[in-house]
Amino acid sequence: MSAATPARQLAERFGDPEAMRALYAPNVSWEISASLGMPLLEGIDAVAAFNDQVWTEHHRRDCSVTILDEAGDASLSAVRFVYRAWSLFAADWYENDYTLFVHAGSAGITRIYEAFDTSATIDFLAGRQPGAGWAAIGGEVGDRVGELGRH
Repeated sequence: MSAATPARQLAERFGDPEAMRALYAPNVSWEISASLGMPLLEGIDAVAAFNDQVWTEHHRRDCSVTILDEAGDASLSAVRFVYRAWSLFAADWYENDYTLFVHAGSAGITRIYEAFDTSATIDFLAGRQPGAGWAAIGGEVGDRVGELGRH
């Protein structure tokens, strides 16, 4: 892949809301994992305000992104990455896997679909080890994973 896709460009600008805004078309929309109960954000002002909130109220701006996978082209792209940032809520380092699917046109990015491991985020904010939430409803963390797919 010669040039960075719009999805990669966006992920690599996490922590810099002004640089993120520069990538957006006026009619951009951002949709996040439904389990968070967050509404669809529509329009550049709403999306930019959300980005600013994330990196002023939730996380410090000195975050990092490690790209794991990238696919697509200038009009439709996806990126999977590890996001690491200081959580202002938990006063600790937060790290989680994220995926962005991005649609773009001549005016910039028009649609963003964000997905991440919401269970890991909830465990982190609750001060639990990753997987502890699942363990509470069905056994030990990773219990019986080695048996999956076997008859």
